[in-house]
Amino acid sequence: MTTENVIAERGKSVTIRYTIILEDGTRIREGATKPLTFKIGGRKILPALEEGVVGMRVNEVKQIPVSSEQGYGRYKEELVIKVDRKMFPDDIKIVPGRTVQYQNRDGERANFVVQVVENDKVVLDGNHPLAGQNLVYEVELVSL
Repeated sequence: MTTENVIAERGKSVTIRYTIILEDGTRIREGATKPLTFKIGGRKILPALEEGVVGMRVNEVKQIPVSSEQGYGRYKEELVIKVDRKMFPDDIKIVPGRTVQYQNRDGERANFVVQVVENDKVVLDGNHPLAGQNLVYEVELVSL
């Protein structure tokens, strides 16, 4: 059997490279991603992306749409919180875009991104940066 006839199937390990394209056409992570190896059906990556790779051949490039529901979920306003600046040590520079870890009263920890720094308050966003966005993954199958 020649490699041209070999396709990605459930249960096989594959290696891909990908670029994420936002709805406005902005390409993110282009060329910055290392090849990603996973087993199709292993549930280690987004299921829609796994399913989109099925049937691909080595060196084939394909655009795989991933809705916000299939990807990183809807944007949840309840994950945007305002906390006192004094909750952070004085030696930590709190600036928009910085990722910080927040611990709730139950001891659960989560990563948040600083959105706004006001005088004595900090607005944190616990949503995934791609939450609420429909995406297109441009995928190249590197190997089977």
